[in-house]
Amino acid sequence: MSKMEKHYRLSEKNIEYIEEVKEKNHLKYNSEALELIIREHRNNSDITTEFMINLIGEKLSEKLKAELLGIKKASNESDKNTQIIIELLNGLFVKSGYKLLATTGDIKCKAIDNATEFVEKRIASKRVAKLDRTY
Repeated sequence: MSKMEKHYRLSEKNIEYIEEVKEKNHLKYNSEALELIIREHRNNSDITTEFMINLIGEKLSEKLKAELLGIKKASNESDKNTQIIIELLNGLFVKSGYKLLATTGDIKCKAIDNATEFVEKRIASKRVAKLDRTY
């Protein structure tokens, strides 16, 4: 890489620092010391950027992990409750001697509509209450 000659005005303090780096690293010219300072600065900037990316990733991962854990617990609880209801209904049907079952596609009683509406309202109100607590 070819070198170009440039002239810059630097404070006395910065010139002293460049000379200090030159002596410390046994360099022949101030320009070599300045190149070393710039090279180290670039490396440190790259490391700092990489560090920040990793830190942000870790923090985001922690937040998502907590949120996903709550969702997983709720999903497991819902699955458990659904399985319990299926077992109870199966036991009831066996004990009552039902061989055939009318599905909601065939006949839908008013109680199903009422129960569905009730559950949807309860879920919506709990969601609103939770959002109010969060914010």
